[in-house]
Amino acid sequence: MSNLRATLRLQIHNEFTLYDACEHIDYYHSLGISHLYLSPLFESRHGSNHGYDTIDYNRISQERGGEPGLLALSHAAHTRNMGLILDIVPNHMAVGSDNKWWQDVLTWGRSSGYASFFDIDWDATQHRPENTILLPFLDRPYGLALKDGLLTLFYNEEKEYFYIQHYEHCFPICPDHLPLPSKNDVGAEKWYNSIQSTLDVYNDNATDLHNLLEKQNYRLAWWRVADETINWRRFFNITELVALNIQNDFVFDAVHSYALTLYEQGVIDGFRVDHIDGLAQPGYYCQRLREEMAKRKAVRPSSSPEVPILYVEKILAPEEKLPPTWQVTGTTGYDFLEEVSLLLHDNSGEKALDSLWKEVAPSWSDYATESQNARIEVAESLLCGATDNLIDHLYRLTRLDITLRDFTKREVRLIVIKLLSLIRIYRTYNADQIGKNRSLSAHSGNQNIFLEQAHKELKIKILSRLSPLLNWLNEKLVGKDDDWTRVQAFEHLSAPLAAKAIEDTVFYRYGRLLSRNDVGTDPAQFSISSTKFHQAMQSRKTNIPQSMLTTATHDHKRGEDARARLAVLSSISSEWREAVSRWSTLNKVHKGKNGPDSRDELILYQTLLGAWPLEQIIPDTSFKKRIIGWQIKAIREAKRHGSWADPDKDYETDCTAFIEKILTHEPFLADFTLFFQKIAPAGALNSLAQTVLRFTVPGVPDTYQGTEWWDFSLVDPDNRQAVDYKSRKKALLRHESFSQTAQHWKDGIIKQILIQTILKFRQNFPELFSEGDYIPITLKPIFNNSLFCFSRQEGNNKTLILVPKHGFLLEPDSIDLSASDYVKTNDEIIENTENEWESILWNNVKITKKGTLSIPDSCRYFPIDILIPSTQIS
Repeated sequence: MSNLRATLRLQIHNEFTLYDACEHIDYYHSLGISHLYLSPLFESRHGSNHGYDTIDYNRISQERGGEPGLLALSHAAHTRNMGLILDIVPNHMAVGSDNKWWQDVLTWGRSSGYASFFDIDWDATQHRPENTILLPFLDRPYGLALKDGLLTLFYNEEKEYFYIQHYEHCFPICPDHLPLPSKNDVGAEKWYNSIQSTLDVYNDNATDLHNLLEKQNYRLAWWRVADETINWRRFFNITELVALNIQNDFVFDAVHSYALTLYEQGVIDGFRVDHIDGLAQPGYYCQRLREEMAKRKAVRPSSSPEVPILYVEKILAPEEKLPPTWQVTGTTGYDFLEEVSLLLHDNSGEKALDSLWKEVAPSWSDYATESQNARIEVAESLLCGATDNLIDHLYRLTRLDITLRDFTKREVRLIVIKLLSLIRIYRTYNADQIGKNRSLSAHSGNQNIFLEQAHKELKIKILSRLSPLLNWLNEKLVGKDDDWTRVQAFEHLSAPLAAKAIEDTVFYRYGRLLSRNDVGTDPAQFSISSTKFHQAMQSRKTNIPQSMLTTATHDHKRGEDARARLAVLSSISSEWREAVSRWSTLNKVHKGKNGPDSRDELILYQTLLGAWPLEQIIPDTSFKKRIIGWQIKAIREAKRHGSWADPDKDYETDCTAFIEKILTHEPFLADFTLFFQKIAPAGALNSLAQTVLRFTVPGVPDTYQGTEWWDFSLVDPDNRQAVDYKSRKKALLRHESFSQTAQHWKDGIIKQILIQTILKFRQNFPELFSEGDYIPITLKPIFNNSLFCFSRQEGNNKTLILVPKHGFLLEPDSIDLSASDYVKTNDEIIENTENEWESILWNNVKITKKGTLSIPDSCRYFPIDILIPSTQIS
């Protein structure tokens, strides 16, 4: 089987099954992919298009093709020397009547054999009795639901149990509270009449039904109370997903048994672990999973890869390191998405874009402050229940310490929430250090540095009399005693807090430049130098050489090529500012009484610019629908004008009407189109540069389904649209060269051929990319801000990679990439190259001028090239 060379992410669901993937296996193979990287396949909720709502870990979803479909795809892949990587979800499950584990807990409560599978707090609170689960799924307050007859008792004859139904929700009644005579004892007719009589009694009398419900191991409640009163940990604030206690060995075994069997049999070749930061003890989890995979290595097929493949979804903040004790293959690549994004942004535009943003958002302070405020806001709203529980626990501990007992609960709350707001990473991993039998190296990562930084920053801001309380809290959070459950609670809160406050709030509020707002990025940082990028790649080669390299995922806010296009604005910030001013004036007449406000208007123009199709002048109905869908989501995520729980319909109506009107307003469209056409070629250059870097720097390049052509998608569900494989296959069958596709670059085939060409090159020289050194190349000063170059070398093999860094600065002769030469100069870009080079992109054009390299020599149309020494051609 092929070694890990390049992955391709596929979203498997009922409209694109495992059998559908089989039909396209030759296409993936011809593209050069070594491993298909599949979305979750285990049984999930009916109709789920993502699979992260698992209900059964012991079977493959029938909607996705079932186990026969997986076996068929595995066989097809292995026949072509390809492998499969499976996305697994150990963090949470979907709740509901189709989850047998969850239903058993609702039926039998704490005595259920599955009660400890889920992260449930069984202690009594003012909202519910002890040993009960709060179920906030009612569409109105409990009393009204009961009064209005929206809670109805039914009997499931097949499964032989009574249940309460509320719309699509079904809640089981414990048999101890509503026993039935045996059908064999009383006869079928009498048994049936007994059932009907029982149903009539309870459904006709709200008091009796209420009394029956009061006996259950759960308490039904209005959905609006979930954030404050729920007593089981959710995935973020999604009440349909319940967290698992995967740190318990028996839960780990139950969740992974079938997946590991598939691995043992060679059906799959590795795993991608979803949301590793949601686990109680990620380090121990990775250790355990590695051990289980190692146990099965001996019985795996002989053709299987030697090294287990284990990727984790982990967002790393700037300067944060992946804990080496996890010993995983790497992350899923958000860190590379950030690094390449920063490289493509021109720092000369930062001040002008800051100025424009301040103009349209005068109340905005700075990114750090706004991020802190958003964390506080989310801690006090969407995650207030988890926040309150942590504070209650810590406050009880202060009562037991005579040096702390005079601090009030309000002061404990202040310190905890402020500290949470200042931590610039998702979480620490101290629970891994102190749990029973969970001993890992204390040097597992550098996350505590960020905790210490937050501690120091807060110490300066608070009253000096509160310092002892802060110091005490800091000691507790780094695990100075054995109470690891407290540390775990803090870490379970900080991770979802970061996601909800930053990714799902601030990213929709901050509109300086949207190409810097995506999963894994830090919008406060605008750009980095070539030197910094070189250093990051050398570090990647040393520390995580097989980590994924990705620029598009099923979770991205906007497509990789939309971001690359918007990055061009950093090079023409003054022109962008003038354009926004013109458009705002032209479209002022279309604004409604309520909106959009100036912030959302600026964000909308960027969204239009990023998503605008290359070959379309007038937007069609489908495009308008996509933009309106994005707009509604953006407004609700930002939470400035309503939210998902309480939408501001008037504001949303005005914003969608504004979109409809400006997209038919000819003066605006004419001006917008001219500006778009001016930056689109430079945006395409950025995209191609981004693609070349993804496939040539240290790591394993990952391609999200369909993005081998231009990807101008928006946030989900827009980025999960069906892929037109028929057209993509047809394009490959034309066997065009890279230079030929440059003549019609707007259709996106140029990107597909670029990927195929590089992957063929990687296949011919595998060690060059898997083990080769990364060597920065110094350019002549005139090109320092417009071009980027490096070399990969392994033994006698080498390659030289050249890409534009800020394409617009190259002063193109034409706005069309298919024009003669994109640059006006034939200046030498590199001196003393020591080799005669040949291009693998431009029809093996030989560079005859040894010792120097100039752009027209290397590149037929524009400065993107991958060169190899003439002596290396086989």
